[in-house]
Amino acid sequence: MKLLALLIGIYAERYLARWSHLREFRGLEEQANQLAQRLLRLDKRAAPYIVAGLTLACAVPVGIIAWLLRDDWMIAWFVFAVIVLLFSFGPRDLKAEALAFHDKADAGDEDGARAQAEVILGGSAPDKPKDQAAAVEEATYREANNRIFGVIFWFLVAGPLGPAFAFGFRALNSLRRFTATLPGGEELHRAAVKLHGVVAWVPARITSASFALAGNFDDAVNAWRGITADRQPNLFEGSGAVLSVVGAQALGDRPDRVRGAVVLVERSLHWVWGPIVAVAVILGVVY
Repeated sequence: MKLLALLIGIYAERYLARWSHLREFRGLEEQANQLAQRLLRLDKRAAPYIVAGLTLACAVPVGIIAWLLRDDWMIAWFVFAVIVLLFSFGPRDLKAEALAFHDKADAGDEDGARAQAEVILGGSAPDKPKDQAAAVEEATYREANNRIFGVIFWFLVAGPLGPAFAFGFRALNSLRRFTATLPGGEELHRAAVKLHGVVAWVPARITSASFALAGNFDDAVNAWRGITADRQPNLFEGSGAVLSVVGAQALGDRPDRVRGAVVLVERSLHWVWGPIVAVAVILGVVY
């Protein structure tokens, strides 16, 4: 059931890209922002609890439904899981975003490329086109873990509550992104980054390993080992350096870096994660 739900969720998400705006929880984010700001005025030290509470508020209702459907209503659980996965992947199609930047940059559309880079980066982009491309390439590796692989990991390891953990991971990543540009939301953003760093730590390492297996293995592993202590993130600071360094080295000397990053992510998904998940499901390692 889980393997089939994942396959349908992943491919349906690609073919339903025109409706991807429905997965952007703008209204929910605005309500969460207003609530968080009110609570933060009471005590700025409460930021971690606010972030955790908002994440649980999104995940718990999904978990209750998944738990009630787990045994006697497996078909209903399956349909519910697919719907949750469609909302959890994203909020937008990473492949489409990265390739849109590549096409605009390749066509010499500097304004369009900058705007598209800012969409992927979730903030301001570098001024120089070369720096923009480098930033988008690194963001592609990081966002692959945040939007795809992290969701798959938590969906698989959490048993019948997989939909709740996948959706909670998506909600926390959304909190991390929108608090980055939220006026007066510095405490909330720091708290969201730390909590996201904890739940993304394991899937980020697995994702980095999949990059190495899908690309230039020796170069990627050597680069991973060579990450200096000041760049090696701790449990609370996310795993961007590992994903970026390993992904870049796994890609090798390919000139079209952004398109190549998309190809590497696709290979990791289909050549590494796909077979491993299939074997794990067949052997009963995951529910």
